[in-house]
Amino acid sequence: MSLSVKSTHGVIRFSLKESIKSLEATPQKESLIMMHFSSKGKRFKKSIGYKCPLNQWDVSRQRVKTNKGMMSNAYKVNKLIDEIRAFTEDTLSSMKNNGLLDVDRLADLISGKINGSDNDIEQQENAKIVVYCENLIEAKKNTIGITTYRSYKQTLRLLSLYEKKHKEILKFDEINLSFYRKFVTLLENEDYSLNSIGKHIKNLKIFLNDALINGVSSNTIFKNRSFKVLKETTTDVYLSEAEIETLAEKDFSNRPRIELARDIFLIGCYTGQRVSDYNGLTNENIEILDGHKFIKVRQKKTDTTVLIPITVDIQKIMSRYGNNFPPKLSEPILRRNIKTACSTVGFKEMVNISYTKGGKAIKKGVPKYNLIKTHTARRSFCTNHYAAGKSIQDIMLFSGHKTEREFYKYIRIEKEQQALSVLKNGFFN
Repeated sequence: MSLSVKSTHGVIRFSLKESIKSLEATPQKESLIMMHFSSKGKRFKKSIGYKCPLNQWDVSRQRVKTNKGMMSNAYKVNKLIDEIRAFTEDTLSSMKNNGLLDVDRLADLISGKINGSDNDIEQQENAKIVVYCENLIEAKKNTIGITTYRSYKQTLRLLSLYEKKHKEILKFDEINLSFYRKFVTLLENEDYSLNSIGKHIKNLKIFLNDALINGVSSNTIFKNRSFKVLKETTTDVYLSEAEIETLAEKDFSNRPRIELARDIFLIGCYTGQRVSDYNGLTNENIEILDGHKFIKVRQKKTDTTVLIPITVDIQKIMSRYGNNFPPKLSEPILRRNIKTACSTVGFKEMVNISYTKGGKAIKKGVPKYNLIKTHTARRSFCTNHYAAGKSIQDIMLFSGHKTEREFYKYIRIEKEQQALSVLKNGFFN
């Protein structure tokens, strides 16, 4: 009777394929050496690719005998047995740390180890969505923005949470609409807003498409219209010209960190750029054309180059920093201090907002300053120039929007103001 090696995660043992009783009649008959694994009622066995007769097999030690008259490859076979055992223990330990023991996955990995094919193991690992996505995100780390990187990592964490909750390993060929619905439900249960759920579905579709392009997956279910990115129009505010002027005139000299955040934000209001472009401008961004000073920005998100004139308002801010742009702030600090600045100057009127969170419709009133974000600067630029009757094409020249459809997403003015703007544009002339 062969003894078994018990681990904290399962039982590993090696034996000959035929029973000892049947082999005793012909002790020199070769039999396949098998690796057996069992854990909590689940089990599998694998041939290690070598044969051994009963008279050369040490039943108690589960190894080929290494005494006089031993098999010529005894040490080689025993080394493989040790490697398989160690590999199994390491893999089990890793699975335990990740909170999920997948016996099918373990069997596949051991097959790859026994066959000696690192490529097989890699292919088997790549078939797992979380593993593939983790490698993809790290490969893209230096070519995507920090915000996108963090967003991808959040989606990866939620996919891992799904695996843990449903006690399964996500594989590309098993993704279907049932998974889509269960994943959305999970995010609702985690109290995510509808737009946040949509963001993670969008990221997942990017991952799935990358796997499809690279031949790792042939599953195209994510292109089905039912596998959709959920979204709803949010209540986004903007600052009027008068509010921007109020913010600019407020003396924050005794609160330098608030003043710096306010000045960076104002640069955004005056240029119409994204925070990734207006936070961290330097004199290298200045270009002089025909005697006029411009800010030249190569937008990080779209790789579009735009030129924005350095106005009196921008120059006034630069004068506070030795005719340089305000130094860059980390975005979390910038966001927090912008809200503080806007609260201090009195942007506290209540704004009614509605959104879906945790699968439930929510309506409530919040003070305006609490809705002001770094992106409010770009929205304010577009909205104010539109309300002033400026040509959409001219505004887009500076904002960098490539289509009017995208531009109109930034407009946050009431119907009355829109009608007035169209009138100013000469619609009835």
